[in-house]
Amino acid sequence: MLIVVLDLAQAVEYSAGVHANLYGNDTRWNWSYVRGFSVGNSNTTVDGLQLFDNGNFGIWDFETYGMEQVGIIKGPASVTYGGSSPGGLFNMTTKRPTSQTVREVQLQGGTDSFKSAAIDIGGQADGQEKVTFRLTALARDRDLPANYTWSKRTFIAPSLGWQPDKDTNITFQAHYLKDRLAGGGQALKVYYPNHSLYGFSEKLNLGENGWGGYEREQYYFGYLLDHTVNKVWTLHQNFRYGQVDMRYNMTGSTLQEDGRTLKRTAYIYDETLDAYTFDTYGEAKWTGGAVEHTALVGIDYRHADWTNRYVKWAITDLDIYDLNYTGSVTEVYAPVIYKAKAKQTGIYLQDQMKFGGKWVATVSGRQDWYQLNGVNPQTGDKTTIDQDAFTGRAGLVYHATSELSPYISYSESFEPQSGADRNKNPFKPTTGRQYELGVQYEPQNRNARFTAAVFDLRRQNVLTADPLNTENEYYNVQTGEVTSKGLELEANVALSNLNLTASYTLLNAKTTKSNTAAEVGLRTTGVPRQSASLWADYAVPGTKLKGLGIGAGVRYIGPTYFSANTVRLGGVVVADAQLHYETAGWRYALNVRNVFDKQYQTYAYSTYGVAGEGRAVLLTATHRW
Repeated sequence: MLIVVLDLAQAVEYSAGVHANLYGNDTRWNWSYVRGFSVGNSNTTVDGLQLFDNGNFGIWDFETYGMEQVGIIKGPASVTYGGSSPGGLFNMTTKRPTSQTVREVQLQGGTDSFKSAAIDIGGQADGQEKVTFRLTALARDRDLPANYTWSKRTFIAPSLGWQPDKDTNITFQAHYLKDRLAGGGQALKVYYPNHSLYGFSEKLNLGENGWGGYEREQYYFGYLLDHTVNKVWTLHQNFRYGQVDMRYNMTGSTLQEDGRTLKRTAYIYDETLDAYTFDTYGEAKWTGGAVEHTALVGIDYRHADWTNRYVKWAITDLDIYDLNYTGSVTEVYAPVIYKAKAKQTGIYLQDQMKFGGKWVATVSGRQDWYQLNGVNPQTGDKTTIDQDAFTGRAGLVYHATSELSPYISYSESFEPQSGADRNKNPFKPTTGRQYELGVQYEPQNRNARFTAAVFDLRRQNVLTADPLNTENEYYNVQTGEVTSKGLELEANVALSNLNLTASYTLLNAKTTKSNTAAEVGLRTTGVPRQSASLWADYAVPGTKLKGLGIGAGVRYIGPTYFSANTVRLGGVVVADAQLHYETAGWRYALNVRNVFDKQYQTYAYSTYGVAGEGRAVLLTATHRW
């Protein structure tokens, strides 16, 4: 697909099984669902490494311009990456140093005063074949949908490749990203009739103009090392250290009985996160008898320290019929309310076996140990998690012909779970397990691929109310279960002048076990039963119009429900389009998202919904030389 994307959600929204960014035009981070389960920034790997976040607002983000590609690992993936969502992971690959010369400048402009400039350069360092480099950088500025809100981003990522000999290659990486969002960057709210602000514009800014906002500054550095030992063994070691500093100034409000006065409260969330990850593994390839083996054995370790500060206080009232922002807020000191250390160690083993000329079997297992120790210095309350989990995966592929390959697989995942039951017994990790059956068809002499998959995915050990609870007790037990069963169809076809990408998803995601009888059978919040997409890009033939191309796509998002299934959002069809032209080293692309400015909601609460992205126009000029 040639469509220009600005973030992770846009990169995956045409994929089967993905409901991209439930919070519409919220620009702070990505919250998407994969196969019915939340998979956002906290379940994203970059170059195979996953960094801890703190589960609140201090969350990593990654600029897509600095990425070579974005992939989706669907279903439980803890065997490879440790604790993660049962829905899967987003796997991003950065632009790496290359011996081929890379020179690119990109300029963008669009609606909402969108402005962006980026550069991507790389190649050999002063003609040294063993030393290569890459530098990507970007500066972006745009207005956000709510009144008096805007966003600014600065990004730079240098990397250096060194090959001291024919058997060793190491890439040193660094990354810096800074976001400043006036007003917090939150999605627009659509107020329902039972909300006190029903009838007011969703663009109404209830904060304090000039004060409220979300700021994130993050950096990381590390290396990727590959070394060939002999004809059998190759060793790999990857390391990354990073830090996120986040400050979130937000405002809460309550409309008074006079129907016009807002009593407002200011909040400061100030968070710092330091984290690092080591992953060391060996890869062995050999033939034993009639079986070809490719085996992995490794150990990875993740560590994080975080500090959270928080405070709230009353600020000046606001008359919603006569918006008189003061433009300033006298800040209150935010004390530390939580400090924590977390670590996760995993040992894993995998063997991929090819035999019989047509069969490929993969078996893998992993043992993880997770520990967290946290404390609230203000109260002395402590949080302790000490859990371990074994996860496995097995798969079998049969290459029936050179074109047709059916497969079957089983995989598991886990996620650490805090808290304890009424007897102070610590909870176990929540677990995921999936059975999948599918087929892939790649016709010969054609650039095309068709896939189909059916799966049964379950998240278990889910917290549900303790049946022994009295009126004022709120203990939980781990007997709940959420199930997602589905069908996914995808097609990618490249013809001489036409590229097609299509997907369809049928998904039944619901609560199947709960001690609260009314919850059993409820559909998972925000997950459509059906979704589909189609994107087509056509290159106009002929010499007079050489370089001209037209792209168009539609995305269908089926009806979704509020958590209690009392609010239902109707389905929607959103259209996108692109016109692009290439000439003399330049590529121009005009992208229009939501061409017909369809008004819809991506998420629902009991009294308000979250607005989807409105029409957005973006012109991109890219020069390569």
